[in-house]
Amino acid sequence: MNIDVYQPGEHHHHPENDPSFLARLGNRLRNVVMNHIPFMIFVVLPTSLVFLYLTLIATPQYISEAHFVVRGRSGQSGISLSSILQSSGGSGATSENTYVVEDYMQSRDAAELLIKQNNLLDIYKRPEADFFARYPMFGMPQDFEHFYLYYKRHVLVEQDSETNISILTVRTFRAEDSQKIARALLDAGENLVNEINRRQRENLIHATSLEMQASEAKLRDINQKLAEYRNVVALIDPMRQSVPMINFVTTLQNMLTTTNMQLGQLRQSAPNSPLIAAYQRQADILSEQIKKSGGEITGSNNSLVPKITGYDDLMVQREIQQRVLASNVASLEAAKQQADQQMIYVDEVAQPNAADWPEYPRNIIVLIITICSTLGLYAMGRLLIAGAEERNLR
Repeated sequence: MNIDVYQPGEHHHHPENDPSFLARLGNRLRNVVMNHIPFMIFVVLPTSLVFLYLTLIATPQYISEAHFVVRGRSGQSGISLSSILQSSGGSGATSENTYVVEDYMQSRDAAELLIKQNNLLDIYKRPEADFFARYPMFGMPQDFEHFYLYYKRHVLVEQDSETNISILTVRTFRAEDSQKIARALLDAGENLVNEINRRQRENLIHATSLEMQASEAKLRDINQKLAEYRNVVALIDPMRQSVPMINFVTTLQNMLTTTNMQLGQLRQSAPNSPLIAAYQRQADILSEQIKKSGGEITGSNNSLVPKITGYDDLMVQREIQQRVLASNVASLEAAKQQADQQMIYVDEVAQPNAADWPEYPRNIIVLIITICSTLGLYAMGRLLIAGAEERNLR
């Protein structure tokens, strides 16, 4: 057995002092660092920047929410609140006017109205807003079209498929601003509904109202002609005023008949009686009077027949026009009732609220999305590089 004995002056070999070992260690550390640099750049750095932005820079944003439904008196114009509460699925009837109001709230017209009446641009340019969340966003031009894109991301109107209730959400940098804009949008929607009601009522009533006005004008014209005719013939009612004259002629005819009967009897019984001449004169007078009175009714140029004929014609025209006017009045009342039945209303189920705490930014969700996205892109890049190196080796 050989036993090594330590001799003074001899030195044992240590790996730390081996130059080749130090070179290998340096290469290994360098490889580790080089391998992790892409991970640090593409995963850790973006996540860290997002974290710093969310915790140090991002401005809190508050949401105000309001619930409403558009309903009407008739089933076709809207949906009642009871039917909403009783509905158990998304198959319930919805109102096309609800979609009209929803679309208007997210339209350019609504955005322009809020800019003019509620200083919407100033609300989204609050001094406390950060440069990524405020308007104009970082690098965004200051024109209406870009603001409208910004507006649609902060004002949303959706309909619950189960209850058919529309949900309006407004997001700004202050709770009172969100509540104010939500209130203004509800008022604008109600004004739109009132304008729809006005136009619908005007469309339903306008034509019938014009017909009624035309009938009234025709009736006034006929009454004017009737008044002028009465002045011309100097008679208020030729038909009524001719009745006494006709009765008078009838009385004269009866008297003439009685006189002729008496005259005939007297000639038979006493042909030489002096009364015969008296009766004869009486009969002649009656005949003359009957002829004169009858001429005033039918025979002369001033007879009542043409006067009565013209008067009757005007009276028939007036009666017909009165019936037409009465029909138009009934049609107008029916149109008004139909317009009232088709009126729609904005029924506010929940008023706009003032949030107690901000709902944006959602830090945890944003960080999770950032980490997952950067990790996914990093993994895809490593796979692509590995595949390319493998093809080169082959």
